[in-house]
Amino acid sequence: MAHPNLDTIDRFCEAYGRHGLVAIRQVMAEEVTWSFPGSHPASGTQAGIDAVIAFFNTMGGIMGESNVEAVKRVTGANDGYVVECQHIRTHRKDGFEVDHPWCVLWHIADGKIVEGRHCARNPQTVDEFFSRRLS
Repeated sequence: MAHPNLDTIDRFCEAYGRHGLVAIRQVMAEEVTWSFPGSHPASGTQAGIDAVIAFFNTMGGIMGESNVEAVKRVTGANDGYVVECQHIRTHRKDGFEVDHPWCVLWHIADGKIVEGRHCARNPQTVDEFFSRRLS
């Protein structure tokens, strides 16, 4: 049986994939924050649903043109958190790639996502990758 917090993440991903803002608001707190490492224009902490969705749109555009291969390694959940660890490998025409593990820590409270945090094995490589894409 899946953990309820995993269901919350799945519902968010489905709603985001459909651009369903009503459904997103059912699983994401208005005061949500999302943090991403680096010093590129999309790094730092975004606050509020609109800012977090804008961040996902930016990242989705970059990763969408990067022919991403993502392999989930570990997913776990408890009453307050979900952690997803993946190995991400890009296949870009320009040859500048990212090939390393990522972890995302989701904080869930009262059935809603209240915080997310990306953690990268090599923040410098990630920073350079996204700096090149966002400049």
